[in-house]
Amino acid sequence: MKLNFKTICFGALAACTFTACDLDTAPTTSLDADAVYKNTENADRVMRGVWNYIFNSGSTYASIGYGAIMMNDDFAGSDVVRTTSYGYSSSYNLTNGYGRGEINDVMWDMVYDPINNCNAVLANIDNIEGEQTEKDRIKGQAYATRGFLYMLLASHYSFAIDKDPNAVCVPIYTEPTSYDMAVTGKPASSVSEVYAQALADLKAGYDLIPTDYNRGSNATDQYKIDHTVVTGLLARTSLYAREWQDAYNYADEAMNLKNRYLMSETEYKSGFNNALNQEWMWGYSCTIDDNLPAYNFHFKDSTTPGSGYSCLNVDPYFKELFDDNDYRKGMFFWGPNAGYGEWTMLSSKFKFADVDNMLADIVMMRVAEMYLIKAEAAAHLPGKTSEAQSLLKELRDARMKPGYTAAEITATGDDLLKEIWLERRKELWGEGFALTDIIRNQQPVERKTWQHFVECTYNEHEDGSVTDKTPIVTETGDVIFADDKDEAYQSKYCVILQGHSTVKLPDGTDFVPNSKYYLFRITEQEELQNLNLYNDHPKLDIYR
Repeated sequence: MKLNFKTICFGALAACTFTACDLDTAPTTSLDADAVYKNTENADRVMRGVWNYIFNSGSTYASIGYGAIMMNDDFAGSDVVRTTSYGYSSSYNLTNGYGRGEINDVMWDMVYDPINNCNAVLANIDNIEGEQTEKDRIKGQAYATRGFLYMLLASHYSFAIDKDPNAVCVPIYTEPTSYDMAVTGKPASSVSEVYAQALADLKAGYDLIPTDYNRGSNATDQYKIDHTVVTGLLARTSLYAREWQDAYNYADEAMNLKNRYLMSETEYKSGFNNALNQEWMWGYSCTIDDNLPAYNFHFKDSTTPGSGYSCLNVDPYFKELFDDNDYRKGMFFWGPNAGYGEWTMLSSKFKFADVDNMLADIVMMRVAEMYLIKAEAAAHLPGKTSEAQSLLKELRDARMKPGYTAAEITATGDDLLKEIWLERRKELWGEGFALTDIIRNQQPVERKTWQHFVECTYNEHEDGSVTDKTPIVTETGDVIFADDKDEAYQSKYCVILQGHSTVKLPDGTDFVPNSKYYLFRITEQEELQNLNLYNDHPKLDIYR
């Protein structure tokens, strides 16, 4: 396995990173900007470096780039059970964001360093050598990347936009950082302003990236933002910003650009590890020489022998949310995980493509999300209830076993929205949406205790002792409860299996909507160094 954290120099970019006065993290080498931005080929290299940093930056093996942010968000939600192996304990316990744990710090650097580099591209691209179509494409990708990153910030560092559109969020930078700006810092903008910046950037990318731009058929190029990706990002960001008509329109366009394709059962069960999957709109592909992002699969892959930590497992109650004829239900089953051998409810959704060489691709966007975005937007738009119901049923039908169809959907209003949100949980499990959905919909985390004695196979010896107790797993991946047996039988012949181990907030109170523990918190270093941080919008009361 090739495991090396990289200090990435993008060339001649800003002399400082974006943590106000944090001068000691500047690139170790730098060139004059005129040399870096001589032509479109060099500018394109900068954008490749941006995405390399987004996926490879980090401080530990449990905090590698954007893939770790997505996993943090799922561990912090309702439907992932963390076993006791290495990684993501603070995410699962919801102490990471508020307590400024490692994922929080990684997020800040992972976002603002690339934003600064996008700003440098945008500041120089019009004056370099090269074809205008190439300049437009690179410029559009820089705008779209910056918009994506501001969307990440808006959806993690503030509550839902409709809770308080003027609440403080994070600083917005649209020009390369000068020395003076790096020393003083900019005031934080409101959540509505950060979403507005994200949408403006994405729309600029939408206009500039040629519709006929083809990133090619190589898996390693599928991270590049083409017209379909920027359309999908506009749909996602419009949904988060509660711009329902735009979310509806962009999701519809993105679906049609991909011919409304939804994976077959065989494709869905193939491991979510291939960026060339026909339903994937956007993905990051790893190679033997650049496989660090795939290290995340050691946490996600609970069934492949040789997978390391396998701590992203399933709440048993979550399995019961699926129809019996939904083939996704069979992907959750009891067993010992591949990493530490802990008995838990496993998922076969994520599998290494090549565990020996640590290869697997990271999904960032697919067509099913567009169905769900369009359905949710339609549910909010006058006269489109029946369309929202049809879209939801079409997706559910695609996930049914051969010969079966999903039940008709008759819910309306808030009940229909709850159905759509539930389907997002089921369809996008493990893909990084759990925490942002909880925040934007002003919902609580939902966890409750699951703990049962279960029947086992065993070896009973002449002296009456029992060894080698192994839970019995049925053909459907379930276990046989023994809760009704007497204590002596349970103690001798059974074992206890459990689901969630954390069912309260860190302060011991029940989960509630809009908890401070759901948010990422501006880093302490930024608060100490950025003297202008709260000039325009006051610090949230929950942090005082």
